[in-house]
Amino acid sequence: MRTNDDSPVNIKRIREYFNDPRTIEHYVKAVANIGLWKSEIALVEKWLGRNDQVLDLGCGAGRIALGLWKMGFKRVEGADLSESMVTEARDIADCKGAIIHFRCEDATRLSYPEERFDAVIFGFNGLMQIPGRENRRRALKEVWRVIKPDGRFLFTALDRADPLYRSVFRDPDNFEHNIERNPNLLEMGDRHFETRHGTTFMHVPTRDDIVQDLKATGWFLCEDQMRSELSDESSSVREFSEDCRFWVAKKPAT
Repeated sequence: MRTNDDSPVNIKRIREYFNDPRTIEHYVKAVANIGLWKSEIALVEKWLGRNDQVLDLGCGAGRIALGLWKMGFKRVEGADLSESMVTEARDIADCKGAIIHFRCEDATRLSYPEERFDAVIFGFNGLMQIPGRENRRRALKEVWRVIKPDGRFLFTALDRADPLYRSVFRDPDNFEHNIERNPNLLEMGDRHFETRHGTTFMHVPTRDDIVQDLKATGWFLCEDQMRSELSDESSSVREFSEDCRFWVAKKPAT
């Protein structure tokens, strides 16, 4: 397997994608037109308390952070790799009168002190936009470090067993998924999505992959369900994001 540094898929290119004005516009519209998904609200109500110190990691333009604020969470922070996204999130929060601190952060090298947060949310498949399994595990370790004992970690990922992706990955000889021939791939499950606002990287894991990664980085798995199993989302949410698997993990209390 080639390393992340050898591949065209790297943090610099990912940052460039999320600093692109077209991408920013897409995320800003999601704040205004979509807000929190029904599935997100259901899990937040189940696992988080209104007094929790919450980090919206990979916050984009602040869709989740602002949604939490609207729900009555007043100790919310947001962080994103993209400087431009953070600027937009700050401007929107100021406009809405929401007191939320946003800053630029790399999920694999967080600058927060240990045990700062009661909960961390890494929404909209953000964890899987980190290329390389070791880098994703590094992010899981970083979240584990900054979360308090008994703290909860909520995140989403696409699922390779989903009918859509089961079909996509069915042919192992397809150039798009052939690691030996396609220089853009680091590992099986890597994808390059063509969107209306550019090309983005996404890793599509199996459920077993994530179970193994959580175990390897010290997390206790509380539950996982597909979004479609949790709620019947609106057409705008389904257009914004394909079906994905929600994960809830907890840092052991001791």
